[in-house]
Amino acid sequence: MHRWIMVSLCGIACVLGMGFLFAEVQRHSSETKQEAAAPALPDAPLNAQAAEAVYKQSCIACHGNDLEGKMGPNLQKVGGKLSTEQLYKVIQNGRGGMPAFKSSLKDEDIANVARWLAEKK
Repeated sequence: MHRWIMVSLCGIACVLGMGFLFAEVQRHSSETKQEAAAPALPDAPLNAQAAEAVYKQSCIACHGNDLEGKMGPNLQKVGGKLSTEQLYKVIQNGRGGMPAFKSSLKDEDIANVARWLAEKK
């Protein structure tokens, strides 16, 4: 009798595990499609003052005064980890607990902040 209970529990665990696996694959697939559909980085020169102003308005609450990170991650050396294009897509589409800013910021502002952050190495 105990053997049947253990077999049943293992079977249920396998089914749940497969369900979580398929859900994760589907989530990753939709993120990849969303990133691929994102427009290319607008071609504009870096304006550090404007980027800092956008950062102070939209990002400082989670990433801190000096990019040190609070609720969000530390961005002081993010340019050494992510390219300008990757930063642009993260800011535009969000990631993890970070919201997407494509509906609240202009593409040029997002690109400017991405270029500014990419210099932080």
